[in-house]
Amino acid sequence: MTSFYNEILHVVTEGLSTLVTAQESGKTQKNPVSETVFLSAWVTKMIKQQCFDHCVSKTLLQWQKQSRTMGKNAQLKVQFERIKNTLSALNDADDHSTVITAELIDDFYRVLEAADWLVTNEYEVNRKVSHHTDGQASLVVCAAQYKSAMNEQGTLIKPLSFYIRGNAQQFIDLAYQQGILLFKITDYKSKVKFHGEYVIYPDNAGTHLPELPTVTN
Repeated sequence: MTSFYNEILHVVTEGLSTLVTAQESGKTQKNPVSETVFLSAWVTKMIKQQCFDHCVSKTLLQWQKQSRTMGKNAQLKVQFERIKNTLSALNDADDHSTVITAELIDDFYRVLEAADWLVTNEYEVNRKVSHHTDGQASLVVCAAQYKSAMNEQGTLIKPLSFYIRGNAQQFIDLAYQQGILLFKITDYKSKVKFHGEYVIYPDNAGTHLPELPTVTN
């Protein structure tokens, strides 16, 4: 089965390549308005011709809607470039993303604690719970879910929820520095009171667009 991760990388790579070809031939101007118009038309064409796997259909429709309602402010080219750069930077020579292991997650916990996050991972989260941190940034991971998500070799084989309260972008950036992509479920209401829920997937193979790290030059 085609993974969303690889297929959406294929989509944005082909879209940007097609745009460059159109600009080099003089058919499209190099400015935000012309680029958005071109990519909007390209997305619509891809939808009609069903050029990509069904797993990315919802994302293509979202981009089509954005371009129609927001015009140049949709910034499709910027979105495509950020997605391409984010995903391709984590791929190895065989186009496989990060293998998420217990060791990698432990390293991520240490990075968070060094950034003054409180990491709580020794309890079960099987119902609505409160977690008081006196304002400190917080990550809660269900011990039972973590155990069931890991195989005997210490490799993530099932999605795992991270419940967070704090600077979400900092959390996303620190995770990305470890090679981990985060997929948002909710940014506020979850099983842990006042915490949002983000999910990590085996090999970063989520089913929708991940949260993108801060753009750095």
